[in-house]
Amino acid sequence: MGLSVFKECKPLIGVIHLPPLPGSPGYRRSRFPDVGGSVWSIEKIVEYAVSQAKIYENVGFDGVIIENYGDKPYSVRAGAGQAAALSRIVYSTVREVSIPVGVNVLWNSGYEAVYVAHVSGASFIRVYNLCELRVSQEGILYPEARRVARALGELGAYEDIYSGNLSIMTDISTRQAAAQQPADIRAIIRDCVDRCGIPIHAIIISGARIGEEPGYDATEAAHSVTRDIYVKLFMGSGVSHINISKYWELVDGFIVGTSVKLGSRVENPVSEEKAASLAKLVKHYRSTIGCS
Repeated sequence: MGLSVFKECKPLIGVIHLPPLPGSPGYRRSRFPDVGGSVWSIEKIVEYAVSQAKIYENVGFDGVIIENYGDKPYSVRAGAGQAAALSRIVYSTVREVSIPVGVNVLWNSGYEAVYVAHVSGASFIRVYNLCELRVSQEGILYPEARRVARALGELGAYEDIYSGNLSIMTDISTRQAAAQQPADIRAIIRDCVDRCGIPIHAIIISGARIGEEPGYDATEAAHSVTRDIYVKLFMGSGVSHINISKYWELVDGFIVGTSVKLGSRVENPVSEEKAASLAKLVKHYRSTIGCS
């Protein structure tokens, strides 16, 4: 499934949640955060993303992922303005930090994410729905695998995957969207990897809502499959100082946002103190528990 873009085992990835971007209804109209926040120009958004990435890097995180969280209400596919803005933001961030930078284009824009990564130099992408047919508030989420494969082919980017310069991660049982054909999580993962036709670096398992953990039983079931088919398993939401030890031996990496933000509010900036404490804990577990 290609080499890993991360140097450390069980990498800790911090999420940068962006204000509304050009092309979204809230750009220069909606405050971010909505309580006590400001409207943001693209220049200020670039500065913000870079500053947040530097905090994550300085406290010991192993990567960051940038997503257009503020582009509410989301559309199933991101528009040209959002993709262009993300390319600029991610490119600027890649130039300023030495850790891997990833991108997640909401709501289900894997095709656009491949292009943003290619243009900006991002090391990995997160696609919310590579394999499943789901229904969300924004509409029907069709599997994105064919569009992602098309983008990789158009760019000649498959070699980037096999050489370890680009990793593709996908969520299964996407949060805030209902499956049309409910199935055991083990079958969903196995079918996704077997049938999507794209080299998947990692499956991401998350809770039902932002900031909620996926649950031990579901994670254990996912672990039993990913281990057998040589795909990584990342925990995509709900990671905190309190529960990371519970999931340590089940997953291969952690994507964290809410629990390390000021006031534990997803729209807020990173709390350097909280982020540093979590990074220190991960380092401790690597040296004491190990990375099996």
